[in-house]
Amino acid sequence: MGIEGVTIGQATLYCGDCRDMIEDLSFDAIIADPPYGLEKISPWRHRHTTRQTDGTWATNPIYTDVDWDSETPDVTFLLKRNVPVMIFGGNYFAGLPPSRKWIVWDKGESFYRRSFAEAELCWCSFDGTTRTIKCIPDSMGIGKPAKVHPTQKPIDVMRFCILELPKGSGNIICDPYMGSATTGIAAVSMGRTFIGIEQNRKYFDIACQRIEQTHQHFSLF
Repeated sequence: MGIEGVTIGQATLYCGDCRDMIEDLSFDAIIADPPYGLEKISPWRHRHTTRQTDGTWATNPIYTDVDWDSETPDVTFLLKRNVPVMIFGGNYFAGLPPSRKWIVWDKGESFYRRSFAEAELCWCSFDGTTRTIKCIPDSMGIGKPAKVHPTQKPIDVMRFCILELPKGSGNIICDPYMGSATTGIAAVSMGRTFIGIEQNRKYFDIACQRIEQTHQHFSLF
């Protein structure tokens, strides 16, 4: 296959374009958080970085590093693998078929009736009822860790998604747009095998560090 990867415990991470390698990888579920193209859709989103909430997020330089979010990719190639697929921001992507199954991430009361989205939607390729998880985003609120990626999801949200996969799937989870590997952290913490792909070298290195820390923590038990 000629792909160089890093294996850390139950996780294997690749740095590259997922479209060039995903056909050669074996897994039984996909959970993805691709770029939504919001830099093009709402360029004001990344220019307004002076507002500050307890010094936790708005002045963080990660919000100015968004060149990778300038386009909305075609993600329909992910559906060709014939495994359950979950795609965050599914409402932004053309070509996804109608689904009865969505995951709604409710960000909590502090986001209600403000200029920010109160929730994010995760489209599912498999049938089922829509479910909601209420969880404050990272970097918001007491005890929340600082974000290392601008679109980083809370680990609890990704654990919730893994548990919503159809029975018999999710033993080997692939995230083709890995970012900082939050899905991988959730998978490893639940005893699942994880395959992650990230094109941005900086975030790939961060993902490796976070997975290594998670592996060391859970290998103690």
